[in-house]
Amino acid sequence: MKHLFLLLMLGTLAGPARAETVYATDSCTLPVRSGTSTEYRILRMVDSGTPLEILGSGTTQGYTRVRTPEGVAGWILTRYLMDQPSPRDQVLQLEERVAALDEDNRTLRDEAETLDATRAALARCEEELAAIRHAAAETLAIEQENLRLQQEIAAAHEQQRYLELENASLRDRSSRNWFIAGAGVALGGLLLGLIIPRISWRRRQRWDSL
Repeated sequence: MKHLFLLLMLGTLAGPARAETVYATDSCTLPVRSGTSTEYRILRMVDSGTPLEILGSGTTQGYTRVRTPEGVAGWILTRYLMDQPSPRDQVLQLEERVAALDEDNRTLRDEAETLDATRAALARCEEELAAIRHAAAETLAIEQENLRLQQEIAAAHEQQRYLELENASLRDRSSRNWFIAGAGVALGGLLLGLIIPRISWRRRQRWDSL
């Protein structure tokens, strides 16, 4: 027992240079004991495929000192340890990986469908925006044309008022001219009516004096 205690102490103090992981075989549930024989009490039962950290270098009486994922340190039979996960655990890991990949694939498909729908919606929005811009441009052109026509109509009305005033002015001027001409003719006739009899009377006097 004294030699066994010394071996245990040496195994504890001379830790490995780096942590190494082994796996419990998939044949059974294995006990992790406080020592290197069945006489030592069981500290923990580990299921097959459980990853265990090796704490010592080499084996002692067919046992290897390990630490469980829960942090329990003890001894386990070396023949029940493997360097790789058991085939059953590897299959389970592969199945989990395949399931995760399938989920990722479904997620990618959903995202691709969402992206396609987003692109289609964006294309529709761009078409609607182009139509709105075209309609706005046409509306602006119509408004500009209406403004131009209104300006032309206003100018035509102004020209019409000017022509009406000019026409009225011409009519007034023509009426004044006709009035003056008529008055001149009447005055001329009156003067002729006054002058011609005197001329005739003087001529008769001359003839009488001869």
